Amino acid sequence: MAVLEVRVHLDLPLDLIPDDYVLVGVDLPDEPPEELPPQPDPRAAGDAWLLRGRSALLSVPSVLVPPARNLLLNPLHPRAAEARIASIAAFLFDPRLWLPA
Repeated sequence: MAVLEVRVHLDLPLDLIPDDYVLVGVDLPDEPPEELPPQPDPRAAGDAWLLRGRSALLSVPSVLVPPARNLLLNPLHPRAAEARIASIAAFLFDPRLWLPA
């Protein structure tokens, strides 16, 4: 999902996309994520979740692909310190994402 978010929000030609993107695997705190239903203002809902601080993880529906979900880590939550990078791998964007419609 992050690849689509970058493509939509960084409306740059492929040759201007930095070549230092990586895929990061993360081990997260062992607790179920809080679920966020679809919202009219997802940014405000996410901001409120951060400030409440009642959970370390939040599962949110993708705006781009509604059946898919994104998992957010609240850096302000005490259990966020349990998150650990498990792997890092180089990543290249698929050029087909830049083909004309």
